Amino acid sequence: MNPYFAGGFLLTMMSFWVGLIWYGNRAGRNSANVDTSQRDTANANAATQATQAMLNARTNGIRTDTQLRDTLDKGNF
Repeated sequence: MNPYFAGGFLLTMMSFWVGLIWYGNRAGRNSANVDTSQRDTANANAATQATQAMLNARTNGIRTDTQLRDTLDKGNF
């Protein structure tokens, strides 16, 4: 076997394995980024729902005109 052929084959195989490892590592990082983004989105949606619920409770919690006037007079609304 020609030593240049063996060296070229060895270099090709090493390049293939290094490329495969690089690709797998990049795919893993992208997957982790997607998971993190989904988790952040879920947390933001939960916070938005909680804030909306608090706003609805504050807005709909006043039942009478007297309670509304008292709240507006205090400047807390």
